[in-house]
Amino acid sequence: MTELVERGELVPVTVEGWKDRAWLHADARVPRRAAADAVLSPFDPVVWFRRRAERMYGFHYRIEIYTPAPKRVFGYYVLPVLQDDRLTGRIDLKSDRQRGVLRVRTAWQEPGEHLDAERLAETLRRTAAWQGLDGVEVTDRGTAAAAVAGALGLPLVPHVAADDADAPESTPTDDAA
Repeated sequence: MTELVERGELVPVTVEGWKDRAWLHADARVPRRAAADAVLSPFDPVVWFRRRAERMYGFHYRIEIYTPAPKRVFGYYVLPVLQDDRLTGRIDLKSDRQRGVLRVRTAWQEPGEHLDAERLAETLRRTAAWQGLDGVEVTDRGTAAAAVAGALGLPLVPHVAADDADAPESTPTDDAA
């Protein structure tokens, strides 16, 4: 690191809210605004190094597939929602190929963040199309579920026990509802 600083390739910078020293490449340009809309994979560089995601975004991320269903907080395969340069929410998605829909099993807004439901709705439409699905449906679980369903112009679908199960989704019955 010292060698890169001495050669002028790295410049020390201060990042608001960080105690640790940070570095910037001498040729890097800081954008005025980062424009992005994405649902991130657990393997995305933004979140796969979890300590960095916590340091940079204050975002504590754990995928809950190995957590027993009754102990899950956000959902079985919960994914971070990136809007511009912020992690604004979490969403648990399932491709229901038998019914041809992208099922939003849970949708959460991060505390202190603004989740733009209209932008997320467009991201979900693109995701469904990319998956070869005909539409999207949203269950009634999570702090952002109603806003996301509204942005999609859809009614909320009741959450069923199958949404929490590790097994493939089943058709709800009177017993399961």
